[in-house]
Amino acid sequence: MAFGHTLTAKLVNFERKSAGLERKTAKLDGLEMVYYENNTTRDKPTLVLVHGYTADKTMWHRPAKLLAKDYHIIIPDMAGHGETRYNPKADYRIPTQADWLAKLLKDLGVKKIHIVGSSMGGFIAATFAKTYPQQTLSLSLLDPAGITSPEPSDIQSVFEQTGRNMFLPQTIDEFKEFMGLVMAKPPFTPKFILNAMAHNHISRCAPYTHIFDDFFDKDFLENDLGKIKAPTLLIWGRKDQILHVSAAAIWQDGLPNCQTIIWDDLGHVPSFEDTKRTIGAVREFLNSVAT
Repeated sequence: MAFGHTLTAKLVNFERKSAGLERKTAKLDGLEMVYYENNTTRDKPTLVLVHGYTADKTMWHRPAKLLAKDYHIIIPDMAGHGETRYNPKADYRIPTQADWLAKLLKDLGVKKIHIVGSSMGGFIAATFAKTYPQQTLSLSLLDPAGITSPEPSDIQSVFEQTGRNMFLPQTIDEFKEFMGLVMAKPPFTPKFILNAMAHNHISRCAPYTHIFDDFFDKDFLENDLGKIKAPTLLIWGRKDQILHVSAAAIWQDGLPNCQTIIWDDLGHVPSFEDTKRTIGAVREFLNSVAT
């Protein structure tokens, strides 16, 4: 297992460098946030990429590589995720997470951003856009949380019927079952890397439980979507088993300036399942906002 962790770390580091990303740390009034930033000069528009629940900044390596030449990219490990340490006394509600993001931007001297969020990261991004409208140039949401879907997803049905939270696996087999729900078109992952991912995920279940309890079914945005004025791109995979695609209509109807793309062949993580197609759509949207 040590070999798997070591090789996985080397591959992650290789992908980070290939994307032109540097690992940095910001001390933010009690929170030490680890983040990536690319080498692009600050004269380019700033693009912030926000990961989902139980994910981390490394999920954005490939998208960042495709966007690096045109954007100043910032990719944080949100509180309690990745290398940003978990604090058992901290508050992990989504408005608090959005405020931490605002503190990071202030620390970096960044005043206006385009923001992309996946899953829980979409919830954080939308909350940021609502709370900090003057800083938000555009909003891209990839299968976002933050809305009660008219129809339950597969993982939600299991939770409601049995109380089992499949985000919190206790064994490698349960982790693999969970990963089977996350993506409709998962890229090939060697067994030793998958096992290393499983061990890391399982070891963090206590912090993840606290974070889930803080943000799940709280601060939802149905009644506040009209307050989000930023131009918005919504992308959803129709095969999403984590967050049901029926929620897309709520976002579309509630957001004042929203265009929606639904891809029939993808699941919960379009930026990972089909990076080129997803980032191509995001890039086209960003170009339209800039003109």
